[in-house]
Amino acid sequence: MSLRLALAAVHVPAAVRRRALVELLERTARAFEVEAPPVEGEGPRELLRRFAAFTREQADRVAASPREAARVRERLRAEAREFGAALRLRLGVSSRGEALGAARVLYRQLGVDLHASLAGSIVVRSCAFASVYACGTCALMSAMDEGLLAGLAGEGRLEFTARITEGAAACLAFFSFEARPL
Repeated sequence: MSLRLALAAVHVPAAVRRRALVELLERTARAFEVEAPPVEGEGPRELLRRFAAFTREQADRVAASPREAARVRERLRAEAREFGAALRLRLGVSSRGEALGAARVLYRQLGVDLHASLAGSIVVRSCAFASVYACGTCALMSAMDEGLLAGLAGEGRLEFTARITEGAAACLAFFSFEARPL
């Protein structure tokens, strides 16, 4: 495991967490083709709440048009994939195990208790977004989950089989890694 990833697994400074949340918010706004909301002076906790409310509002806005929702889904995945790929380089991720470890660190910062196996099985036992997102919002925003994991792992696909927002006790998903090694 790289030293940077090992350190991040222990502690992520508030300033680093805030920068990452701002970048994630800006990338999400680009995917929705709107301006990001102002975040001057907000700490990580407030930023996370703002991110959840903003994404819920934007997802609700595009939900009426399946065609627009599909386009946004593609853009969300692409933006998140770039973000994940940048994190992969920053954290020195060089294996599938490290990619999943980095995902766990990242999701912990987002208030998501993610557990993943090397085979690709994913369980989310609790999620800060579950109390804010409706089922449709969660389904649309899962494009970001797929993109983040694909960026961290070098590529791949994510498929959910259960979601907390649909009444399940946990989110269950499977990430299919790209055939080529990281």
